[in-house]
Amino acid sequence: SLLDAVQEHSPMVGRFWLVVMLLFRILVLATVGSDVFEDEQEEFVCNTQQPGCKPVCYDAAFPISHYRFLVFHVVVLSAPAALFVIFAVHQAAK
Repeated sequence: SLLDAVQEHSPMVGRFWLVVMLLFRILVLATVGSDVFEDEQEEFVCNTQQPGCKPVCYDAAFPISHYRFLVFHVVVLSAPAALFVIFAVHQAAK
């Protein structure tokens, strides 16, 4: 009954688009994400030679890790779907 309630309120194109986007982003993260962004600071060049400058310069240039940003995208993309399922459950309970 829950799936019937969800399908009653969501169009087919929206369901298909959400599944495709989630699968594509999770597939990218799972296959190449950790390998590509494993050592982000290795080739970063700091403009001074002071000890500890490299992490500080890197953090100033890139406040969030690219890998964490992609994970954030997946969470943001799946949040509306989760909220919609909660809404459908609430409407079905009425």
